[in-house]
Amino acid sequence: MSSSSKNLNGLEVSKMEDFVKEIRTKPDVVKNTNGPWRSRVTWQGGLKAKAYMRNHTVTFDEPEGLGATDTSASAHEHLLSAVGACMMTGFVYQGTLKGVKIHNCEIALEGTFGDIRNWAGLTDEGTPGYPEIKAKLYVKADSDRKTIERLWANAWKHSVVTQTVARGAKIIPSLEVL
Repeated sequence: MSSSSKNLNGLEVSKMEDFVKEIRTKPDVVKNTNGPWRSRVTWQGGLKAKAYMRNHTVTFDEPEGLGATDTSASAHEHLLSAVGACMMTGFVYQGTLKGVKIHNCEIALEGTFGDIRNWAGLTDEGTPGYPEIKAKLYVKADSDRKTIERLWANAWKHSVVTQTVARGAKIIPSLEVL
């Protein structure tokens, strides 16, 4: 698909095509796009936190049952949302490059903790994390089911966040006491 300045799904197709060409042929573009990406999270009192990413901020809190104030979504809810948002980005991006008009798209995510007692320090058994995350796509688009299924499979298969979570990125903790 080639188009000079066509807009599809709210995206300028020619810019997307140019980006794909650049990452195919220019190692410096790949290097700059790969990162490093950074976030800095600061404590805001109680169980609240604020994350700073580029020129954006996101707040975190926990449910009142933990003694928190429930003023924002928790980190684990942001994780579910990040997985869904990254899959959504991939789905829309790939669909747009394939010329698929998307009318509506939603991803419902769900996860249940392995054992909250582990998080609370009451046991070292099991995991406090999500042993599995369910992600279901609801979509209305101008395309056949097989194409949509292929786009959806590629969306999670190539999602940076989904694959980071699924493959268990190595976390390298360090400490500096001030």
